[in-house]
Amino acid sequence: MHDDLFERRREQRLSSLHLLEYDILSPDGHVEGMGMARTVNISDTGLLLETGQFFDAGQRLRITLCLDNTLVKLVGKVVHSQPVNDELCSTGVMFLEFSDADSRIYQSFYDQMRAATDL
Repeated sequence: MHDDLFERRREQRLSSLHLLEYDILSPDGHVEGMGMARTVNISDTGLLLETGQFFDAGQRLRITLCLDNTLVKLVGKVVHSQPVNDELCSTGVMFLEFSDADSRIYQSFYDQMRAATDL
């Protein structure tokens, strides 16, 4: 992990560039907007994405993530969002919901990546 006193992450982050599609969900579950993004890193409990859109903390996103030609669907909550430059925002998303099948696919992918970085 990181020795930074302000680091609050509990899980190891693995550098990972994958495309994803997201729907912005209203509190009652209706789609308020949509877009495309890419992951910067992933962990056991969330991911960091980059996109041209700023999000408010607490917003819910329905994400379709492409992992090695397999689509994984999940719902997550925005933990933080901050500008990187004039065109990009960096957004941390905590996982809330997976189907059992998508959870297994994601966990298997994450475990394989983690094992490869531990070599």
